[in-house]
Amino acid sequence: MKALVTGANKGIGFEIARSLGKRGYDILVGARDEARGQATVEKLAAEDISATFINIDLNNFDSLHAAANMVNSLDILVNNAGIPDSVKPGRAALDLAKLTFDYTTEDLRTTMETNFLGTHELIKSLLSSLTDNAKIVNITVPISPTDFWHPLAYITSKAALNVMTLTYAYEFEKMGSHRQIFGIMPGAVATDLNGMEAGAHGGFVKSPEAAGQMSTDIILSDKNQNGQIIQYDGKIVTDYEIQLRG
Repeated sequence: MKALVTGANKGIGFEIARSLGKRGYDILVGARDEARGQATVEKLAAEDISATFINIDLNNFDSLHAAANMVNSLDILVNNAGIPDSVKPGRAALDLAKLTFDYTTEDLRTTMETNFLGTHELIKSLLSSLTDNAKIVNITVPISPTDFWHPLAYITSKAALNVMTLTYAYEFEKMGSHRQIFGIMPGAVATDLNGMEAGAHGGFVKSPEAAGQMSTDIILSDKNQNGQIIQYDGKIVTDYEIQLRG
């Protein structure tokens, strides 16, 4: 059994890779930076997890095509890699205090190209390598604006990703495929993207380890989850469009 996890060199991606590895999967560590990717392979190997680095740069389609050519049989694809916004020096990558009106077209373009177009190209490139019962998992977020949560570039890119999830799922079902594609919303997680700490906001912010374990439990469920967007508490978003209306 083989699983490719993008952005597996840190945070949620690493913990999902680690958790899947402990459950017997050979892990393909998808990362842009080879040094960090190889360091992750060594960390996983120290826990007796079979792991191999594979170069995945969502902004470089050539790297995605090359990666696809290296994979001949894949059971799980976890699309975790992404960016929250155009990085600004001295600020957390995901700036929750940034006003909607302060986002530039370039912020939106950069984030959309990475999180949506790059992920789409990777999925499309790997379709022929997926096993008959393969699962494609997109790590995503709620898109309804709230006082705490409305980073325009990030949620816009994830909204597009969610629509792709639903559309691919429809096609899988229509063609009678046993493959599944679904989204997981891990909730608030302490990562270097947001600068938050686990346990913050009255315990609402969870650790990457907790998020990785929760995500893996969902990924390995025996249920047919094709087309579902599943929250960290197991609740299924049954009407995606209602999120658009708040």
